[in-house]
Amino acid sequence: MIQSSHAQKRTRAIRYGALSNGPNCLELALFADLADPELAALSDAFVSVYFADGEVLISQGERGDEMYLLEEGQVRIEVAEASRPDFNRMVQSPAALGEMALLTDDVRTATVRAVGPVKCARLDRDRFEALVAQRPEVGKVLTRLLGERLKEIDGIRRVGKYTVTGVLGAGAVARVFSAVHPDLGLPVALKMLTHAVVHHPQFADAFDEEARLIARLSHPNVVRVYDTAEAYGTRFIVMELLEGRMLEERIASRQPVDWSVINRILLEMTAALAHVHQHGLVHRDVKPDNIFLSASGTAKLLDFGIAIRQARSVCSGDTLGTPFYMPPEQILGWQLDGRTDLYALGMTAYEMATRRVAYDAQDLRTLLRMHIDAPPPELHEAAPSAPMWLAEFIRRCTQKHPDDRFGSALEAARFLRETPAEGIGARNLSFAKEHTLQVDTALRKAQRDLANAGIDLTIG
Repeated sequence: MIQSSHAQKRTRAIRYGALSNGPNCLELALFADLADPELAALSDAFVSVYFADGEVLISQGERGDEMYLLEEGQVRIEVAEASRPDFNRMVQSPAALGEMALLTDDVRTATVRAVGPVKCARLDRDRFEALVAQRPEVGKVLTRLLGERLKEIDGIRRVGKYTVTGVLGAGAVARVFSAVHPDLGLPVALKMLTHAVVHHPQFADAFDEEARLIARLSHPNVVRVYDTAEAYGTRFIVMELLEGRMLEERIASRQPVDWSVINRILLEMTAALAHVHQHGLVHRDVKPDNIFLSASGTAKLLDFGIAIRQARSVCSGDTLGTPFYMPPEQILGWQLDGRTDLYALGMTAYEMATRRVAYDAQDLRTLLRMHIDAPPPELHEAAPSAPMWLAEFIRRCTQKHPDDRFGSALEAARFLRETPAEGIGARNLSFAKEHTLQVDTALRKAQRDLANAGIDLTIG
């Protein structure tokens, strides 16, 4: 799909609402995550206000529930406290002022005074929350705002009882910070869900329920969840802090493919998924970017933000997941179970072996249709030297109908442990290793031909 450039997006959006006549305040970084419809709706929520020279917009020490966008003129920021005597600085338009009032009831930390005539756009918390209830994506403003404050040296330093120490990364639905438990000295990772997700009408209650279940998971190949917290208008998941890198990074690094390493990662992931499924959950987003390779080499399954109970169907419009790895039943809204995650693991295995996704397309509709209609990926077409056990594992995992896949993660793990590397289907014959692919392909073709003729021949 073709998307407009950043500049085109902002030019169109500024035509709306209270901000249409002044400098382009919506070009501020605070609003960088919003698309045209959200920018237009947000602009309409602001109200124009004017201040004369010397008038106070914000008073230090008072509580406030509104933010301002400085459209024309300049203001002086004044801080009166012993540690920063007579601190002040000038701010020119365009600028955001007092925006933390949309998140907290804390008192203002500075006085903001007009220097000459000033034009602003004002937005109070009630109006903003009403807008987010109608358009959850507007909540990304809060996520960016809070994320920036958590990164600042003199910004927010605590989330609940945890002290924030740094930034680990950011994704589409979450940002992750390093932190420490002040009493135990335990290093942790704080996963902050975006405000757009938190305000999703079908998500908030489900998150609370699933977070409690996920916290009970205890497996060496599943990231440990210690706690949850609510602060600043969103939810935080408190997890173990890992050292290493994502599987996605290893794939992108172009390191030589090691089939034994792939076997180990797949074994550890099937063990992790078996544990998750035994607790009644479906992960729904298995992919290289959610598999962490620790410094010791252990693979850990991450990110249970969209996990759901097994045997639950997903509602239309709630097809959460990553399109490159989604099985047909997840796309079509059928009931999901552990075999859903096996499909995604098979797609992940294909990517590990070939360094490319099994299905790719220029638009989302075509990509999803490929998962539904296209033949399962044939590994040896892209990686002729790949072992037969891996090709068979991928073939079994990525069948269109769940009944044609491995019956469970435990069965998939058993296959990985018990299948010899010499080949699948031809493993009871004796021949040189270099001929494994040719013999196996010929046997499978013969099996298909006989089946078409009404003769059942099982090769094995």
